[in-house]
Amino acid sequence: MIRNLFILLTVCSLLGACQSSPRKNFYLLSAAPAEQSNSSEITTLIGIGPVEVAEYLNRLHMVYEAEDGSLVLGDNDYWAEPLREGIPRVIGLNLTARDPSRSVVNFPWRRDSKPDYSLRVAVHSLHRVGSDAYINATWELVDVNERTSLLRRHFIRRQPVASGPRALAQAYSQLLADLSTSMDQALTQNTRRSD
Repeated sequence: MIRNLFILLTVCSLLGACQSSPRKNFYLLSAAPAEQSNSSEITTLIGIGPVEVAEYLNRLHMVYEAEDGSLVLGDNDYWAEPLREGIPRVIGLNLTARDPSRSVVNFPWRRDSKPDYSLRVAVHSLHRVGSDAYINATWELVDVNERTSLLRRHFIRRQPVASGPRALAQAYSQLLADLSTSMDQALTQNTRRSD
């Protein structure tokens, strides 16, 4: 009887320990606020992708760089979606907000929704370094029909960031807004509208 009571108490305490595990916190990259505009006819289809993300970012945990240069996973801080999906989503939203006559389709696209142009992106680094959020990426604007590269750019930027995962997600979103601005300028200068 005492032995059964002991086993029951042990099982209950183990179940209680499982229930009191720390709550997971989820964060999302967000697009820059869009200005309200009237509906616009879509004249250009832009493909986003392929988007390559450095392997150390292919996880749901948020990643920080420690003072000794090592990378640390956030204890209970997670991305709500993989960065390889969040980054093209945010870039697409930023680009259509800047020019509502554009529509975006993410790679891989179907044959019946083949874009006129695509933006290929490789994110080499995206993490916190000291008191800054940091991005190192390359991107390329491609004429899909002609199968030619119109231009390639290297994009490196730092953004001051307050402490905490929410501030880091906001700083990453701002870095992606800056990257989108650079892409928007290239699209405006190097593409023709299919009127």
